[in-house]
Amino acid sequence: MLDNKDLIRELKIEGISDKNILRAIEKVPREFFVAQGLIDRAYENIPLPIDCGQTISQPYVVAYMISCLKLKKTDKVLEIGTGTGYQTAILSYLCKEVCTIEIYNKLLDQAKKRILKLNLKNINFILGNGTEGWNAKVLFDAIIVSAASEIIPDKLLKNLKNHGCLIMPKKKSLDIQKLLLIKKSNETYLEKELCSVKFVPLLNDNIE
Repeated sequence: MLDNKDLIRELKIEGISDKNILRAIEKVPREFFVAQGLIDRAYENIPLPIDCGQTISQPYVVAYMISCLKLKKTDKVLEIGTGTGYQTAILSYLCKEVCTIEIYNKLLDQAKKRILKLNLKNINFILGNGTEGWNAKVLFDAIIVSAASEIIPDKLLKNLKNHGCLIMPKKKSLDIQKLLLIKKSNETYLEKELCSVKFVPLLNDNIE
């Protein structure tokens, strides 16, 4: 069975070279974040199914997306799609504060319990619709969206500080999604298309 060190080795081979990101991934036990029946696959570099028809992302994709944001320890980060809390936990080691929104109550409750076990204190959780963003008055250095959408939600762009970055998968057609990096420069948004990805859709209706 693979362990976290095996995963780190594979991520390095895949091109992840940021030592801070690799250290953060090493600190977060992925087996905490997968279903009991999938623990023996926790450190494979693959996405895995979770509750509510969602997935825990492939570790390489998590690491790559975070690396594109070039986070600093003083940054405040907004995450859309808490999911299991795996990416949330990694982010918490890389910045000052993480604010995370999850639409499924069941997933949010599970994520909170896992984060509590890891004793991570710099994370704020909200149950809600990620397309609505965080409180309008709060601005973030970086925003990471873990679900695909045909449009970039306007309220998320409004949550971004000047010179901040947003990364998200954008749905181009039925089967094609591209990772998009958006940098805010005054009132201009500069978009850069990165690579092909596959994510669950970004939901924009509140879930009961």
